[in-house]
Amino acid sequence: MSLETVTTISGSNPKNLIVALDKAIAKGGHHLLCCSAQKAKSKWGTQALEERFRRKFPHLRILRIDSESVADPSHAAMGCISHLNEILTEYDLVIASPSLETGVSIDIEGHFDGVWGIFQGVQPVNSVRQMLARVRETVDRHIWVREWGMSVVGNGSTTIGGLLRSQHVATQANIALLSAADNADLSYVDQNFQPESLQTWGKRGSVINVEMRRYRESVLAGLVEDGYIIIDAEDVDDDESGAVIESVKAASVELYAAECKAIADSPTISDAELKKLLDTRAKTKTERHQQRKAELSRRYEVDVTPDLVEKDDDGWYPQLRMHYYLTLGREFLNNRDAKRAKAQLEAGENSIWKPDFNKGQLLPAVLLLENLNLLQFLTPEVQLRGSDEKMLEFKALAVQHRHVIKNYLNVSISEKLTPVAIAQKLLAKIDLKLDYVGRLGKRENRECVYRFVAPDDQRDSIFRQWFNRDEAFSRESVSVSNNISTTTPVTDTTSQILEEVVESPQGQAWKGLKLKLQQGLDSIGSSYSELISKVGEAVGVADSEPYWNGYLGQWQVWVKFADECRSVVCDWLVAV
Repeated sequence: MSLETVTTISGSNPKNLIVALDKAIAKGGHHLLCCSAQKAKSKWGTQALEERFRRKFPHLRILRIDSESVADPSHAAMGCISHLNEILTEYDLVIASPSLETGVSIDIEGHFDGVWGIFQGVQPVNSVRQMLARVRETVDRHIWVREWGMSVVGNGSTTIGGLLRSQHVATQANIALLSAADNADLSYVDQNFQPESLQTWGKRGSVINVEMRRYRESVLAGLVEDGYIIIDAEDVDDDESGAVIESVKAASVELYAAECKAIADSPTISDAELKKLLDTRAKTKTERHQQRKAELSRRYEVDVTPDLVEKDDDGWYPQLRMHYYLTLGREFLNNRDAKRAKAQLEAGENSIWKPDFNKGQLLPAVLLLENLNLLQFLTPEVQLRGSDEKMLEFKALAVQHRHVIKNYLNVSISEKLTPVAIAQKLLAKIDLKLDYVGRLGKRENRECVYRFVAPDDQRDSIFRQWFNRDEAFSRESVSVSNNISTTTPVTDTTSQILEEVVESPQGQAWKGLKLKLQQGLDSIGSSYSELISKVGEAVGVADSEPYWNGYLGQWQVWVKFADECRSVVCDWLVAV
């Protein structure tokens, strides 16, 4: 067990850690800085920090190790992972991404004076611990860790049952919707593909989700478990930390602006050239820019500009895609989901891996937004108040379906939120928002007023391009299958399926409910009869959320009666 110390540096961002590292570099020596990000857009990523340290310490020998540099034939880090212990001694500062997280051991002695870490909540806790331990020698270690994590597995549930249940319900709904859309029998689909792997996914995912809720606390507890002694760093002068923020921001902004422009200015390449780049691991920065432009051009089907590059980096595509299929492209959504499902079924020989299958389907999410009538708020110039009747009805509907919304849209809804706040959270899924007008009304009854202002962001042009593409594809499909009978319209059926999903056990909160067994169901089997003889009309309290019993093919829930906790079929219970 190690008796090394880890100095934790507080603050809402890593500025104080950079101040301390600046002072350590000024004294001389060699240092390893571990980062959880690498993109130029990230202020605290490998690229921006490399640029910042080069400006502040021009004499410093710096090596950046991340997924791009180790695969760039023109970069000093190309292929360095296989001979780290030889190459690292040539540098004063090494800035590394999670590329050094596992599978390497830095065994050189007498070189590094300190290991520093900036962990922003995107890596699992175990990965942070492993990354800090890459340098085997006993040296000072300093870390800044975000208080909570930024990513979750699945719907964010912290229990195995919750994660697996959400995936099962989503799969059931997706298959039902696809069957209704194509009037097809999909009963042959093997939904129980690699159950052991799915169980492992649920176990590991629930642990990660728990740790993400208390990220900093979990990292420090893990380091103590590894044998480190945790100490708190001294406070840093505000002027010093303020200067760090400015220098890091300047380096990041300039670096990222140059990258966006370089991508937009890259020459257009053919499909064959793009495929060649996609199949090539080692790429120069110029080739990466060409590949990125080609991908963006094909994704959005408009001219690639620096602004479009930045929007895509910010996650614009899934938001835009959701808006398109909710509006102009709605008629093509069924075919889109069916096509993706068919490809997965062919690849899996009629078996599906539930997390991947569910992630590829958009219809349930679009149906939810339709049933919530989200588009009613997108009428320009109409003023909206939280007290409006339609806003109150909207909130009531969203709260009622909050568990399904969380499962399909990963948006948390609660009774505490105002109608406008709920609308803003859901509108963000399509990159829209309500603009604040002001507090209007009589002095004693003033209220915040909002309205929708259509964005000027080129999405209309993109939607037209997508529509023309999908319409052309649809015509080709019809011409090929014009002798086949048309499918059953899905409009009414989808609402019914959605309602079934909402009313399913997973769509409701059970834990804490007072429940009792329905009487007079003896005909359903001996299990019920045996249970009713022991419990009778006793009132119990749900001790968990429902879980899917795959062996029996039914929903069950743990209920605490007077004598003990029993697993009971949900359909046998009624609320008291």
